[in-house]
Amino acid sequence: MPEQGRPPEDEWLTVADVATELGVHPSTVRRWANEQVLRGTRIGRRQFRFRRSALQEFTEHRPANVESRVVPARDTGSLDPLALNSDADLLEPA
Repeated sequence: MPEQGRPPEDEWLTVADVATELGVHPSTVRRWANEQVLRGTRIGRRQFRFRRSALQEFTEHRPANVESRVVPARDTGSLDPLALNSDADLLEPA
């Protein structure tokens, strides 16, 4: 049953849900919640829940000074993880 005064589509989202939708790491979502940039409800030491409406508000009015600190993935070239036999195989050639 939806809460009084809230539309049924205003569901609760986990940190992982929000991170997936925004394309950021879960620790970034937690940092934004701790900094009160993204409105959420703390339900534990490191756990938050977010209303979908809060996520929509964040994406529509995201402050310009909020960075996601996205780090690009390292290029592994043609490295085949199934071909690795030892830790020495992980070392890049000089």
